Amino acid sequence: MARRFPLQALLELTRDHADSSARTLSGLKGIWLGAEEKLRQLQQYEEEYRARLLQSTEKGMQVTEIRNFQQFLVKLAVAIAQQREEVERCKGRWEEGQQEWLLHKKKLNAYDTLSERHQKKVLQDESAQEQREQDEISSNKRFESE
Repeated sequence: MARRFPLQALLELTRDHADSSARTLSGLKGIWLGAEEKLRQLQQYEEEYRARLLQSTEKGMQVTEIRNFQQFLVKLAVAIAQQREEVERCKGRWEEGQQEWLLHKKKLNAYDTLSERHQKKVLQDESAQEQREQDEISSNKRFESE
């Protein structure tokens, strides 16, 4: 009968942690990509707004309208800067999550290796036991025939 791997509970717990870390990492990646997309949208909107300002000034505008455009562009620049910071925070959280996942994965690989060695040892022991039994049977047959 095969002996149970003594660290099986730790192996399963570590596997659960690695799986959980992988799911968390995937979620963090989605958040990061979402923040990057929002940044791209803000930058695109800024470009379009600047182009509208240029077109409007070429056609002629009131000073107050130009000032309103400029004030809005300043607010947009602030929003873009804040979104860049958010992208960096999201990237940092993803990198931390990746390190955590790698740590769990490394532990899991170590326990998997120990489990494989244990299984090989069990098979070797069983094979050696079978060989001893076969040798004993052969030896007994030889003595009986003499």
